[in-house]
Amino acid sequence: MNYKSLPIRSLFSLWLFFLLPLTVLADDTYVESVFSDYNILKGEWLRTDGNYRIRVNTIGVDNKVSVEYFNPKSIHIAEAAVSTQKGLLKLDIKFQDRGYEGSTYRLYYYAQKDALVGFYYQATTNRTYEVIFLRKV
Repeated sequence: MNYKSLPIRSLFSLWLFFLLPLTVLADDTYVESVFSDYNILKGEWLRTDGNYRIRVNTIGVDNKVSVEYFNPKSIHIAEAAVSTQKGLLKLDIKFQDRGYEGSTYRLYYYAQKDALVGFYYQATTNRTYEVIFLRKV
């Protein structure tokens, strides 16, 4: 992903609001916080800036994820996986559909806000955007 194209100001605001508390928690010297149950991601997530939806259906023992994505119609996903990175739960999604070839999401779970926060890389324009998904209730 090309994170150099992100405006520094908006990156800082995203980091300050969502990721700063997570980096403190993820500091190995402060607290060891690794999610052992990836099922917390199951459910439907709505992006805050448009009509984009992620539906996490199942998570296998190999950390492969059954995910659906809608904008607003269904977009084909080539692969999706969950993992942990420095104590944070991470969801990676890669698209393979017309107009979406090579585009990706890298999202981190923010427990206090029950939100997925991260980046959308739009391959067709070679741009990266900050995104936030909230759980649909």
